[in-house]
Amino acid sequence: MSDVFSAWDNDHLHGLPCRVLLPQHYDPRRRHPLVVFLHGSGERGDDNVAQLRNGLRAFEQPMLRGFSPIVVAPQIPKGLTFGGSWYGGAAPLQQTVIDVVKDLAGRGSVDEDRVYGVGFSMGAIGLWDILARHRGVFAAGVVLAGDAAVALRGFPLWAVHGANDTLVLADNTRAVEQILPAPFRFTELRGLGHDICAAAFAEPSLWSWLFEQRRAPTTS
Repeated sequence: MSDVFSAWDNDHLHGLPCRVLLPQHYDPRRRHPLVVFLHGSGERGDDNVAQLRNGLRAFEQPMLRGFSPIVVAPQIPKGLTFGGSWYGGAAPLQQTVIDVVKDLAGRGSVDEDRVYGVGFSMGAIGLWDILARHRGVFAAGVVLAGDAAVALRGFPLWAVHGANDTLVLADNTRAVEQILPAPFRFTELRGLGHDICAAAFAEPSLWSWLFEQRRAPTTS
């Protein structure tokens, strides 16, 4: 295991290798927000390292440490996906992700009303679909370089896209922006292509917005 990622605990949850970053001053008696990060297609495998390479080390920095989140990054095997519009909609691993989230949200150290999904590329495509199917589990989501297939009306979702992305075009997300009112947000990063994680993660307003969100009350 590389010392570069030594701050991240090595774990397995529901059959998936996961990396876990605990708050700097972790107190298991306190309820912390939970961020679940879904990686892109190039980070698939079983080394339990690759999923950290697209910007996640930003959570080690003071700006994000200040929100005291628990961050969990599962890694899925090569050849599998998180589902979504590019991958036939629902996928078996979507339920695995939900099982992981519900397991963690049920623990005493997690605030179940502040569970957030963040996805990049393949993970963002899958997360968009997961949020549409399981929106009651999450408080909000951030999709980076994803593809919009479902209009999540009334759900706090912030989509970020590189204006010059030629791998996942921003056209569908632009179209969704035209029909969805707040709390949906869309930011295009001018001059950037597909690899936008570092730029997006460095934006304080994105995170202050995310961590302000609370899960909507369920209606009977």
